[in-house]
Amino acid sequence: MDDGKATIMSAGVFQKVLVPVEFEPANEGDIAPDRMVEVGDHDWVAVGECTIRALELAARLASGGDVYIVHATPDFRDYATWMPPARIAELDGGASHHAKVVLEVVARQHCRGVTLHYINEPGKALDVVLEAAREHSPDAIVLAASARHRVNRAFLGSTADKVIRQSPCPVVVVPSGTA
Repeated sequence: MDDGKATIMSAGVFQKVLVPVEFEPANEGDIAPDRMVEVGDHDWVAVGECTIRALELAARLASGGDVYIVHATPDFRDYATWMPPARIAELDGGASHHAKVVLEVVARQHCRGVTLHYINEPGKALDVVLEAAREHSPDAIVLAASARHRVNRAFLGSTADKVIRQSPCPVVVVPSGTA
């Protein structure tokens, strides 16, 4: 007899969840293997522990639904030097390709039971995240808090703080675990 409880228990709280992901440089052996990916000839990129927790939480909240993983690559058109358009396109393409590799590897390890979507755009993180939220209408954003000290965030402004204030949907913040 099907009373519907199994369906309710296996479904997530939200149907669509968006998770911004930021990268950090890494050296092989310095960081846990499940947080780093080789992208090229001995070039390593890592994802922070707090971001891993955000990805895992997003997968639990959207169990059976969709998780949109968002990453902003550098916009090489904003650099102060002049480069030929073909070189800018080459840099954008390389950054996009490597970012997608990292996102796919990390997401497969930490986001099980959901359909994964990757949004990887050049630009400022805040703009890319908010545009993705407007375009894909997630039920929530799960955001890793910055590990920077609170005083620095107060003076520099935090992308997380701005996403919280400007988001078109609820934002769940995963604390960094540091002061």
